[in-house]
Formats: sequence, structure tokens, C-alpha cells
Amino acid sequence: MLANKISFILAFSAGLLGVTQGMINAYIGKVQGQYGMIIGVSAIQIAFASFLLWRVKSAPPLQLQVIPWILVAGILGVGIMFSTSYATGKIGTVSVFILIIAGQLVASSIIDHLGLMGLPKNPFTLGKFGSILLIMLGVFCLPSAVLPPA
Repeated sequence: MLANKISFILAFSAGLLGVTQGMINAYIGKVQGQYGMIIGVSAIQIAFASFLLWRVKSAPPLQLQVIPWILVAGILGVGIMFSTSYATGKIGTVSVFILIIAGQLVASSIIDHLGLMGLPKNPFTLGKFGSILLIMLGVFCLPSAVLPPA
């Protein structure tokens, strides 16, 4: 039960951190350019991960079957950073993160239903469909209410 509470807190925190990172990356992208932002942020991530690895002094050996997925995850991470930063600078955080959540709902419903990559299967039900439809209605109404004037 404690693990579930911790997971909820961590997931909520990730949402707060994601919006904050999107705002900061958008600012860096405006000042430095999107590619400069990606290179700078990635360099800090590498430095921080290296520091953690140095402090922990142990890491499991790299398994060959995960190497392609590490490459895919890295490329997806760059795509997420770029698209979030660019869009946030153009339409603001509320619109961007509502659309991110909409995309996550669609993708996570497919992933859960199929149980991809060993995740637990969680069938897509009519109740979930209705819930997602209701959320999507809000998703498509809110951006028009918060878009800055052109």
C-alpha cells in the first residue's frame, strides 16, 4: 500500500516537474535556439547521470537486448524535449500539457490493452472509452479558451 502512495506522489511530482521543465526549455529555446537547448540540457543529464553512477559505484552490466531500446528511448526523449519546448513557446503551458496528456491517454490505453513490453494487461473497456472521450472533449475545448491572440 505504501508503494502505491509513493508511486502516486512520484507520478504527480513528475507532472509538476514536466511543466516546469517545459517552461524552462521553452525559455532556453527562445534565447539559445532549440538545438542549443537540446544539446545543453542533454549535456547536463549526462553529467548528472555520470555523477550518480560515480557516487553509487555500481551499475548492473548492460544487457544486449536493451541496447536498441536505449537508443529508441534517447531519440524519443529528444523528440519530447524539442516538441514540448517549441510548442510551449508558441501556445503556452496549459495548451501544450493538455495535448500531451491527451496523447498519453491514447498511447497508454493501447499499451495497457496489449500489455506491451511485459507491462500488465489492462483491457480497454467501454467505461475507459467514455472517460477518455470526456477528457478529450475538455482537451479540445480548453486550448481555444487559452490560446494567446495571434
